This record gives sequence, structure tokens and C-alpha cells, in this order.
Amino acid sequence: MNYQQPFSPYGQNNRYNFNNNYNGEYYLLKNKHKANISTVSKVCGAAVTAFIVLGTILGLVLSQVDGFEELYRNNEYFVSALTALMSLFTLGLPFLIAYKSLKKRNYVKDLPLGRPYDNKEFALLIPITVMICILGSIATGMFSTFCEAVFGIEFSQPDDGSTYSTFQTVAISFFVTAVIPAFVEEFAIRGVVMQSLRKYGDGFAIIMSSFVFALMHGNMIQIPFAFIAGIGIGYAVIKTGTMWTGIIIHFINNAIAVISMTVSQNCSDEITNMFSMILYTVVFAVGIICFALYANDRKQKALGGAFSKNTLSRGCTSALTSGEKAISFIFSAPMVIAEVLLIVETSLYIN
Repeated sequence: MNYQQPFSPYGQNNRYNFNNNYNGEYYLLKNKHKANISTVSKVCGAAVTAFIVLGTILGLVLSQVDGFEELYRNNEYFVSALTALMSLFTLGLPFLIAYKSLKKRNYVKDLPLGRPYDNKEFALLIPITVMICILGSIATGMFSTFCEAVFGIEFSQPDDGSTYSTFQTVAISFFVTAVIPAFVEEFAIRGVVMQSLRKYGDGFAIIMSSFVFALMHGNMIQIPFAFIAGIGIGYAVIKTGTMWTGIIIHFINNAIAVISMTVSQNCSDEITNMFSMILYTVVFAVGIICFALYANDRKQKALGGAFSKNTLSRGCTSALTSGEKAISFIFSAPMVIAEVLLIVETSLYIN
């Protein structure tokens, strides 16, 4: 695809001006952009479908191997190694192929893995977004409690069988749960999906990538949290201009989960509750202070008329409404197949 943006596609509020919404050029451009978004959706939807299918097939094949189930139940090191390899193979590989395909057709450029636009914003947005992730987790917990109390619906999630009783098991869980997902999931979601959609609006790219990020978790305990966290991480990545922001935030969030589980499995309920209270207090205190500093910094820059290259872009077109863009992305055939498979998977964890 030889697509040329009229201006820089990122960081500018670029829009075409149409004198006549009924001329042929307008509809040609509109259909072109729908087709382009649908193409990104098809490639990403195929990658998500491959992620689900590969995981299912490998699980079925391995379960037929003699001694596998016993090894899986009794050897934590084997489980951790298998989880890491599965993540790289079932998620990393399909999205690597998707990235190569989209890049070849000029739908996405090199991923933003350089230095942040502004070191101060980078330092402030990390604790702010970690706070948003914790808020998303709390909101999801409240939602689950509400559904169980009012409707009698109980949500569950897959048990990875991890234990946190020794230094070795904690270290391995830390690597598998915090390190690998921070790189693999950020590459797939904030890299391939979000970067491919940015030319049609940063807000649109953030929401759609968060939608995919949420569905891929496959259970209602994690889906609402992942959507909220995805919006926060997507915004931080675009505002700082580097995916390292998302990788660090993702790592910190998952590391907090590992630390919390370690305390929970090795300490009394009183100590666990006290630890959680202290942890949340620190996260929210730092997050609120950073948010105040960030808001003040943005205000000062606006008052001073300073040009900011990290302004969220409306994209290169005003031909499509937000709804039309969303429909083009959500309802391509491969994406619908992925959505149906993930909905079926999610239903397995609703009692």
C-alpha cells in the first residue's frame, strides 16, 4: 500500500477539509480508509485466532504425552518453563508475523523503542499509570463482588499452579509473570495493534488496542481490568513516544501481583491485609502527587504556548466517524472469529 500522510501522522491534529461531503473523492477516501482499517483488523484478528488455536492444540497434544500431567502437577520449574515458551510461541510468534506483514505493506513503521520525548513526563506517567492499573483491579474486584451478590454469578480464572514458598519459585514466577508478559504483550498490543491504527486517530488506536488486550485475557476477572489498564498504558506510550513506558508499567503492575501473592501465601491474613493497605497507600500517594505535577506541567506548557510533539492526534482523516472506524476494526471476519473464540473461552470461567 502506498499511503502518504498529508502531514506527520503522530502528534498533530491533522484533518482533511472537505468542501463537499457528497463528491466522489470523499467517498473514495472514506472507502479506502475503511478498507485499510479492516486490513489491519484482519491481520491482527488472524494473530489473535492463532494465539488461541495454537495454545489449544499444544495443550491437547502435550496432555497426551506419557508423564506430562504428573510432571505438570509436581514440577514447578517445568510449569514455569512451559508457560514462558508457550507465551513466546503462541502469542509472540503470531504477532511477529503480523508485524512483518503490516510493515511490508506500510501499515506500520518501526516500533517506537527510542528515548522518551520528555524525561519528566516519562517519569511522571509511569506511577500515574500504575495507579490507574491498581484502580482498574479494584474496580474489577468490586464488579465481580456485585455480580455475585446481586445475580449469583461467580467469575473465575485459570489457575497457573504457581507457588511462592521458596526464593527459587518466587524468582521464576517473577520472570514468567512480570518480565516475559511485559515484553511479549506490549509488543503485540501497544506495538503491532496500536501503532498500526494510529494514523486513524490516537484515541481510536488506544481504545481498539485496549479492546483486543482485554478480550485476550479470556475471563471476566481480568477483562475489565485489562481494558482500563490498556487505556492508561496506551496513553502513556503515545504521550512519551516510546514503548519502553508500557513495558516498564506492565512489568511493575505484574511484579506487584507476584509480590502480593508471595505475601499472601506465606503470611497470616492480618499481615497480608496490612501489606496490601500499605502498598495501595504508597501507590496512590505517589500516583496522586505525580498526577498533580503532570497536570501542572501540562498547564504551564499550554500557557507558555510551547509546541508539544506528543499531542494526541485525531488522525489523517475526518472522512470516517468514530463508530465507522470501530465497526471496520471490530467486524472483519478474522477478528469476529477471534472474538467468538474468546467469548466461548470466557464463558468457561463464569459459574
